[in-house]
Amino acid sequence: MMVLKRKQIVVLSLILMIVVAGYLQYSYNNSGMSVNDSDDISVSQFDEETERLGEALYVDNTMVLEDEKKDDKKEEKREEGDKEKSKQDTKAIQASKEANEFFAQAKMDKDVTRARDKEELEKITNDANATEDQKTQAYEQMLKLLDNSDKEMRIETLIKNKGFSDVVVFFGDDGSVDVIVKAPSISSVEVAQIAEIASRQAGVDISNVHVSNKF
Repeated sequence: MMVLKRKQIVVLSLILMIVVAGYLQYSYNNSGMSVNDSDDISVSQFDEETERLGEALYVDNTMVLEDEKKDDKKEEKREEGDKEKSKQDTKAIQASKEANEFFAQAKMDKDVTRARDKEELEKITNDANATEDQKTQAYEQMLKLLDNSDKEMRIETLIKNKGFSDVVVFFGDDGSVDVIVKAPSISSVEVAQIAEIASRQAGVDISNVHVSNKF
């Protein structure tokens, strides 16, 4: 807006200067009289004023051009910044989408595997040809599946309460617990908090808890 006003001032000043010069020239040519000393002084003064005005207009116009260059550079930097931010936002959205798909798929796979294992164990407990020992072991494994499922849900809920948008927990056959949280990064303090929750709820040593992030 400032640049536009300066341009308008420059243009109007030039027009005014041309109009005044033209008027004086017209008046002088039509007077039919000789120019006396006073007229010479007036014309000389007018020429000096015109020259000063022209210099002032030149300087002002130069300043306008410099301001335009500065504004153009600022605009270019702003556009570059907007493009970079747009790229980062796109990457973040894509990464978040991939993370959402990962957690959804991981939970679904876990549920499918657990349902299949439960079904196989139920077949054993209902098999007339299975021994009592086999049925007992199958029943105990079913109880363990249900217990692990309950523990996983409690761990996931408690970790979400710490501010994480999503989390998935896996119980290993070797007694280990893997916890994956949805986050761009996790601090050592957060890792310690997550491990403490998993260790306490799962009843395992904290050294057997492995925490990682996905985003």
